[in-house]
Amino acid sequence: MSPLTPEERLESYKRLLVISQVLTSTLELFTLLDLIVNAARDLTRTEATSILLLDNKTGDLYFEAVTGSKSEEIKRMVVPPDSLAGWVVREGHAQIINDVSRDERFFAKSDESTGFQTRSLIAVPLKVKDKIIGVLEAINRADDTPFIEEDVEMMTTLSAQAAIAITNARLFQQSDLISEMVHELRTPLTSIVAYSELMLRREIPPLQARGFTETIYQEAMHLSSMTNGFLELSRLQSGRIRMDMINFNLTELVREVMQLLQPQTDEHGLTLSATLPDRNVIITADRERIRQVLVNLTSNAIKYNRDAGRVNILIEPLAAPYVRISIKDTGRGIPEKDLPRIFEKFFRVADSEGYATGTGLGLSIVKQIVEAHGSTIDVQSQVDVGTTFSFILKAAPAP
Repeated sequence: MSPLTPEERLESYKRLLVISQVLTSTLELFTLLDLIVNAARDLTRTEATSILLLDNKTGDLYFEAVTGSKSEEIKRMVVPPDSLAGWVVREGHAQIINDVSRDERFFAKSDESTGFQTRSLIAVPLKVKDKIIGVLEAINRADDTPFIEEDVEMMTTLSAQAAIAITNARLFQQSDLISEMVHELRTPLTSIVAYSELMLRREIPPLQARGFTETIYQEAMHLSSMTNGFLELSRLQSGRIRMDMINFNLTELVREVMQLLQPQTDEHGLTLSATLPDRNVIITADRERIRQVLVNLTSNAIKYNRDAGRVNILIEPLAAPYVRISIKDTGRGIPEKDLPRIFEKFFRVADSEGYATGTGLGLSIVKQIVEAHGSTIDVQSQVDVGTTFSFILKAAPAP
């Protein structure tokens, strides 16, 4: 590609200015990442772009946002330190490869997973002050001409704005979540302080003292559950938890979850069943995280059910390569006015006596895990009839 004319250069920087304003005003992290990769693709006129982020805890560099129809195939994939992206993080400089077949730093596994063919690429560091938080890549110019230094200049300018926007979005999410968390902590802390003061300041009959102690214990356990959920949600929202994508037997996992929750089901006098295909269903996902989703949704279906109610876990193969997982109950149902808020942090549906139970974080965590797998979670409910939660995952390729 020939160098840009002065008019084309001016137009490109005008577009960069507009993009920059959009990025700085976007505080939802995953929306922001999508905006960045699409802006990079448009500005460089390339076939695909990606963002890799650095995990400060482990030092791993992994794909977090990728354009293209098969982006989910490599999302959260860790790249080795000796890859081109690893080199850019280590050296802190942009790099062009106009023929990846001649550069041993090219990470071919991403192409193997998606079926995409990388011919050339440009990679620039995402840097805030002197700290590198990741790498922005553009792959294969649409007209197949080589990348030039003007592309480095354009990508570097974009990456500087992108890195600041990503950092701000992360900080905003943390501060927003912390603010909500502090607000939610007040109620159990107030109870603990009040009952502790009562026990310290006056003579209390043993039976009443035991009641106070039990209340303090229950509120302390509630605090513990809430803080654990808060930390989990915080890591998921910031992208610091990567999905360990493996092939595993989904029908086997469903039976494992049913066995785990059978005592809880028996205690409530409920029937727990599963509707499974005749053949085992093998999917590609993070087994432990999907187990967490199934346990959470099935536990809720048991907890909010009615006497002699039923809970059913349904595995339904769809058009290849997808499968739908549904958890259906015959419980109290969710009022229509509450359905739009059911996945909000700390939101709890009041029970039949007007009290909200739980930490209000479980469904938010479920939603984050499902979305990290490139899917969405759907809920359908009718009061006094029941509720069904469902989501779709990808089946593993046939051997």
